[in-house]
Amino acid sequence: MKSLSLQFKTALYASAFSVLALQVNSPASAFEQVDAKQAFQHSYKAYETANADASTPNSVLQELAFEAYIAGRDYFGSEHLNTANLALNYLFLLKPKERVSEQAHALAALVVRIYQREYDASAIELLEPLLLAFETMPSAKDEQISQYEIAITEVFVAQEAAHPGVVLAVKTAMAKAFLRLNQSRPALWSSLYDAYLERNGADHVLTVTSAFYAAMEDAGEGDVDDAIEKLEQVVAVDALGRAAVSQLQLAANHRLVAFYANQKNEDAVDRSLARIAEMSAELGVESTNEVVYRVNPSYPKEHLRSDEGGHVKLKFDINTSGRTENIRIESESAPEFGREGLKALSKWLYVPAYENGQPVKVKDETVQLDFSIQKSN
Repeated sequence: MKSLSLQFKTALYASAFSVLALQVNSPASAFEQVDAKQAFQHSYKAYETANADASTPNSVLQELAFEAYIAGRDYFGSEHLNTANLALNYLFLLKPKERVSEQAHALAALVVRIYQREYDASAIELLEPLLLAFETMPSAKDEQISQYEIAITEVFVAQEAAHPGVVLAVKTAMAKAFLRLNQSRPALWSSLYDAYLERNGADHVLTVTSAFYAAMEDAGEGDVDDAIEKLEQVVAVDALGRAAVSQLQLAANHRLVAFYANQKNEDAVDRSLARIAEMSAELGVESTNEVVYRVNPSYPKEHLRSDEGGHVKLKFDINTSGRTENIRIESESAPEFGREGLKALSKWLYVPAYENGQPVKVKDETVQLDFSIQKSN
């Protein structure tokens, strides 16, 4: 995400060599103060020059920005607003994956603390550091997440009317950070979907993305019907050659197969399987007899007293609808394991294979199902 307050920060830095220098606690001696000032001026000038040159590699900019932050911290003090802005310069140069680290998160947390001290709790300037606090967090920390979420929500409420686009962009980035942290936020994704649907229409990639993740959150909350409705809206969109939309539609169809299979809606299952096959053929994806829906076999009651386990090896065909048929037992450790294996495999669903644009039957696939029991002490 690009800086929300670039002009503001530039104005701060422009005065950093004069007025703001007077706000710093005086170093131990005048000589040390002069040295710290010169070191900062030198490092920040090097960063500024490199930043103005479009050919400067990002890795070099990162190094110079971090050096400027260290020099600024020594000159202005670790808790100064200028120091926080220098830290932001460095953090925004990091690629998304590079941001996820304890060091980056500690730096983001420092910026949040300084900004919360310097600005009103509802100020738009808080959005950048609070978002970075989520994006840099290596793993979910419930207490911190709760604190940051309360703080950023206060800014959303205050600023949404005046800056709807900015708030929406930050909400989207935050929602993606929650996904990475395995944090469920169904209300957030649902609100994003509604906002993008109204703002950009059903065909926009952001609408499709938010609809997909809102559906996944619905399913996680047990609202399968709502999830199915949103996923059907995703697959109904014209992809118009957009790879991101096609990938989401493929994923949506995979989920729909499982949902419809659990509901025993055979017609809907066939429809979703056909769409997966057609999309795979259009995208040039080679058929790999991919299983879309799997049912695990039950452990035979007759063998519950034994902890030896068992297995069955099965041979089967996949018809043009993606369903298993002509299932045969090749080997089994006991007839009961064969029976349960046959029963489970008969419910499996595969992506229908295509050749020359037409669905074809696949013969003589094999699978081995292993049975085991884990006994508790």
